[in-house]
Amino acid sequence: MKTINRDKLKQIDHKLSLGFSKSFNTLIALFITASCFYSIKAHAQDEEGIKVEVNASQVTRFVVATPKALNLGTALDTIGLTEQLGGTLEQSLKLSGYFDLLEAELYPADPSSEGMSPIFVNWFNAGTQGLIKASFAIEGDKARVTLKLFDVDEKKQVKLAENVDQTTSLALDPKAIRAHVHRFINQVIKFYTNTPGFFGTQIAAVRKGARGKSIVLVSADGRNTTTAVKGTKTNLLPHLAKGQIFFTSYRDGGPHLFTNKNGKITRLSARRGLNMGASLSPDGRLLVVVLSYQGSSDLYLLNPSTGEILRRLTRHKSIDISPTWSPDGKQIAFVSDREGSPQLWVMNSDGSSKRRLTYQGKYNQSPDWSPTSDLIAYTSRDENFVFDIFTIDPKDPTQVRRLTQNQGNNEEPSFSPDGRHIVFSSTRTGRSELYIMTGDGFTQQRLTQGGGYITPSWGR
Repeated sequence: MKTINRDKLKQIDHKLSLGFSKSFNTLIALFITASCFYSIKAHAQDEEGIKVEVNASQVTRFVVATPKALNLGTALDTIGLTEQLGGTLEQSLKLSGYFDLLEAELYPADPSSEGMSPIFVNWFNAGTQGLIKASFAIEGDKARVTLKLFDVDEKKQVKLAENVDQTTSLALDPKAIRAHVHRFINQVIKFYTNTPGFFGTQIAAVRKGARGKSIVLVSADGRNTTTAVKGTKTNLLPHLAKGQIFFTSYRDGGPHLFTNKNGKITRLSARRGLNMGASLSPDGRLLVVVLSYQGSSDLYLLNPSTGEILRRLTRHKSIDISPTWSPDGKQIAFVSDREGSPQLWVMNSDGSSKRRLTYQGKYNQSPDWSPTSDLIAYTSRDENFVFDIFTIDPKDPTQVRRLTQNQGNNEEPSFSPDGRHIVFSSTRTGRSELYIMTGDGFTQQRLTQGGGYITPSWGR
């Protein structure tokens, strides 16, 4: 059994103190007392760097109008339901990245006068393709809400799935109203793109606070944040999958691997050294993790229920971290410095046929494989020593695309369940916040407020 090289630990600590390897600090700086993890080789070595420019997007964006919701009842709107409906509709359409909202000054004169039956020629002349009409009637502690989508070009109402366009009785509660609008918008997105929207999903992330690092769950629209693991101790690297959160924590001395399922926290691996970087296979049967109990940090397959080691996947003196599964579960992408600097690699899920994936740039990390395509999003440090997000096609590694640029550090991408959006952390406002962008990087929207959000994981 290898022992920890204390001289090497001192070298790591010294280099980290000089500010090297910013993004790797999440993985390394808090772990250097537990294992000999990484001999950083990033000292002023990005002269060649990544020099891929952001490409123009070819995304089709649909013009939609959302006139003011109509109060068709006798009770006055004293709770601001008009604004709740309108605001949620507009925010959701913008966040999806597929729509341009028609400016209100272009609306036909007095659109409320037509009620819920639009005069299509007026809206066509205004320049919109779609029209969303909303109405409500407050009855005691409930409201009867109606949402309808109209195809202006075809001059007809669109019948949406799941009866989301039927009049629905809702509690006068902002969460209930928002949830109903999100169900409606998901079906609007499906009408235009053939795939429902992501609203109703959740994102796990670390939030740095005064007392430590908590793990929080953020709704996909950013309006609701709850604490899943309190930050009285350091908690790191959440992975949200199949309704549970896998994470690394120092809650019992750590760094140990835990799972939080329905609020019940269970320790999964407490082996000597590192227990981190968990990623659940698409079928939920295997968990790939980083362990260092045999000396170096390598990738292992674990039973996700018991933590039992099923197979060792890598065996190298280098650092192997950040595993992510292909959609079919047959391959795993990961980060390794086995050729001198952190690069993306791919192997079969049994550990065979390892091959290097990235050759552009000398510092590539944090891969996330789209659950629906052959694209891997990852973080890379460019020629200006700034972290940005790129995608690469593992079948054709020459196809590299830059998604962020000139907006602070952008890191830790995670695909949405439908593979069409990416959540990531960014310091573009001076504090680390979560953002959502379309998979091509064209539309980028801020998700959180208050700062301190890092390492997001979009639940699948």
